[in-house]
Amino acid sequence: MNAYKYRKGFSGFSRPASSRDIPTIMESKFVTSVLFLLLVINSVIAQRSTKRSFSDLGCMGVYDKAKFARLDRVCEECYQLFRESDVHTFCRSNCFKNDFFQQCVDALLLRKDQKKLDYMVDQLYGR
Repeated sequence: MNAYKYRKGFSGFSRPASSRDIPTIMESKFVTSVLFLLLVINSVIAQRSTKRSFSDLGCMGVYDKAKFARLDRVCEECYQLFRESDVHTFCRSNCFKNDFFQQCVDALLLRKDQKKLDYMVDQLYGR
């Protein structure tokens, strides 16, 4: 029995595994580790940015990522509907507790969700 390990090459023929394969394996593990680290860093930065946005809007309640994202999505969809640069800003002002947000809810035909959205606004607003 042959003690050599064989590895299939690009041509389809087997060739003996060599010490040159070890750096390639180590390089791929290094690249994978770096990519994972970058992904984690990006996630942390995005979360900090969202929390900072939360307080910048005047929200004094408990930060709830899901509720904040839902209310922000209403403003984003409102912006997509009207394509006015200030829509997103006005909709989010005062932690979504404003007439503009209510007008967006109406324009997006979300009246059926009005109570749920109002509850979310009150939770985030916190005053």
